[in-house]
Amino acid sequence: MVRAKVGRVAVQMRSSGWVLALLGLFAACSDTTHGDEPGAGAASGASSSAAGHGGSMGVAGHAGSTAASAGSSGTSGGAGMSASGGAAGGGMTSVGGSGGRSGAGVAGATAGDGGKAGQALVAGSGGTLAGTSGTANDAGAGGQDTAGAGGVPADIVGLSWPIDCVPGDTCVNLGYPDIDGDGKAFDCSDAGYVGHEGTDIGITFEAEEAGTAVRAAADGVVLFAFDGKYDQCPNDAEPDCQDPPSTGPGSMTGNTVCTPLGPYCGTGTPSCYWCFAGGNVIVLRHTDVPGVFATRYDHLKKGSVLVEPGDTVTRGQKLAEAASAGNSTGPHLHFEVWGTGFYELAEPWAGTCGPNHGPSLWAHDPPWSE
Repeated sequence: MVRAKVGRVAVQMRSSGWVLALLGLFAACSDTTHGDEPGAGAASGASSSAAGHGGSMGVAGHAGSTAASAGSSGTSGGAGMSASGGAAGGGMTSVGGSGGRSGAGVAGATAGDGGKAGQALVAGSGGTLAGTSGTANDAGAGGQDTAGAGGVPADIVGLSWPIDCVPGDTCVNLGYPDIDGDGKAFDCSDAGYVGHEGTDIGITFEAEEAGTAVRAAADGVVLFAFDGKYDQCPNDAEPDCQDPPSTGPGSMTGNTVCTPLGPYCGTGTPSCYWCFAGGNVIVLRHTDVPGVFATRYDHLKKGSVLVEPGDTVTRGQKLAEAASAGNSTGPHLHFEVWGTGFYELAEPWAGTCGPNHGPSLWAHDPPWSE
């Protein structure tokens, strides 16, 4: 079962006479079951205060998080507490290979006789969506230089599956979100862990080595892109796998990377920064997906990130490859959805035990079926 570790996300907002520091969550995975217990949320006071978020994680511990607001003295809230953890878990069970749904070719821009070209950047001769004449929703047959099996319909609404693996086949396991903190996933099964903020999609070490593509879940613009961190965590001897002693705008210490100070509060007001313990991380901003402000992709393979801030990307475009960078205990993708603004979490899965009772934010059901 996928296992996630929670790291630290920080926001700082400045204006005349006061400072607000907000520390939130973020996630990673491994291969064993686990649990943790959330703290009390945000706290405020005349000078500073903090509310911790931590607990034990079973086989692999995780850092806690805090939220605090400063009072009249203008000092920021306290640092997050760390949860106690045991030894890191072992390797994932080797299940399946590295192959996804896409072939090996590069998609072009032409469609079949009656159709419209999809937006995909990956296609091949053996994919599942190719048609001999093409339709309004499927790209024509084509070879490696025309839109083939990887063609993406132009009228998809919702989020596409963000990684080249299929649960029950080439994905090892799934760890579902628990953004309402009740320990239950959308379908009333156990969540990845209590308070899990994203969907963890595990892959085998063999699939990591071969290269498993992480793809844009929808059209968007790259807000943040970080690369260069060691990607085989956990490793007690590797500085990139350790929690940093402190963070600040633009810092890159340990397993955590931070944005510069900028218009990253709420839906774009100044002045905030965010820190992500995913090591190598991408965040995309979306404007045409109902209920979705942004998506986040963590624990990416070192040297695999193909985009930079400001780049425009299309649904299905390869962004990077999955690995185990940052606060992680095994190769996987942590996929997170922000609903209304920066780090305002949304539940993409719809069900009776989650905060989203419908409709789902996914374009397909199940999302990997496209």
